[in-house]
Formats: sequence, structure tokens, C-alpha cells
Amino acid sequence: MDFSKILSQVLEMAKDATTNGLIKGNTKNDQIAKVGGAAAALGLISMLFGRKGGSGLAKLGSLSALGSLAYQAYKKYQEQNGTASTLSQNEFAEIDSHAASKVILQAMIAAAAADGAITEDEKAAIVAQVSQDTEILDWMNQEMNNPASVEDIARQVGNDQALATQVYLAARAVCTNLVRKEIIFLANLAKALGLPDGLVEQLEKDAGF
Repeated sequence: MDFSKILSQVLEMAKDATTNGLIKGNTKNDQIAKVGGAAAALGLISMLFGRKGGSGLAKLGSLSALGSLAYQAYKKYQEQNGTASTLSQNEFAEIDSHAASKVILQAMIAAAAADGAITEDEKAAIVAQVSQDTEILDWMNQEMNNPASVEDIARQVGNDQALATQVYLAARAVCTNLVRKEIIFLANLAKALGLPDGLVEQLEKDAGF
């Protein structure tokens, strides 16, 4: 599967759904289910993210935009602490897009599921749209039914702090209401990723949370 393409589509559709006012508290399944297939399934997932993330996701219209936002926050954090940036902007822009996109998607789905808000009806609607695409179906089923743990996400990220900031930022964008379970999930994610509190605060500030 082309996870880079999938993430780009999901972010773009979530952004469009949010900025165009399609999300009013419930996913509008009928509006995109007509498309059918994997495209509709991605649309349903995007609208789920948009419903939960709202305006936060409007800032993350692409992987490059996510990387740029994360870099600017990282740079400010380093400057405020009187240290030179140890990571360049290229390191944020030139991450392995396939591997990065996969773990970012996993983090977003895990964040969406943190408060149990992915309902059985939403799962069924998404699965119904990809019933003919077994590869995507299997992956989506796995992630929705058994969301990646913060430890698993952190293992995939490894010591790549540029990727870690983007993973956290993407997950945070899905959790704008911050109910207790989401707060716990995000705190555990930041800890697992090894992100300093000050950097987390700067990421959230720059993203407008």
C-alpha cells in the first residue's frame, strides 16, 4: 500500500470537510459513500478525524505542511532554550514518506479511538466501502479494532525526533476536545516518543491548540 498517498488523501479530505463546513457533529456518510471503494473509505476516515479534530486538522493539509509546522515549533523551542537547532529543516522534509505516513496514520487512528469515539457504526461504514480491496480492508480493520499502542508507535519512530514531533502533532490535531482519556493518551504518547515538555508545549502553541 502507498501509505504516503493514503495519508495525503486523508489529510486533504479532512481539511476540506472541516473548512467547507461538512462536519456538524456527525459523519456525513451519505455524502461520500456514493463514491464507493477505497476512496469513500478514506473519506469516511477523514470525516471522522475532522469531526474530532475540527479546525486543528485544517492546518495539516499535507505531510509537507505537517513537517513545516513541526520544524518551526522545534526551532523556536531550541532558540528559547539557548541552543542551536540540532535538526535541519531538510530532516523534517526528507523523512521516509512511506514509513512516516504509516506511523502517522496509526497515531491518528489511535488518537481517534482513545476516547472510544470510533463507533461500531462508523467502523462498519468504513469497512463496507473497502470490502473489495482486501489489502486496505485488512489494514483498516487491524488499526480500528486494535489501535497501535504508544509503545508500538514509539518503536516505529525510533530515535527520529523530526518524525516524533510530526507524529505527536498529527495525533494532537485529532484530539481537540481533550477529554480525560485523550489527555492521558497524548501524555503517554509524548513520553513514549521522548519529547520534552517544553517542545510539546511549543508544538501545541504553534498549531493553535
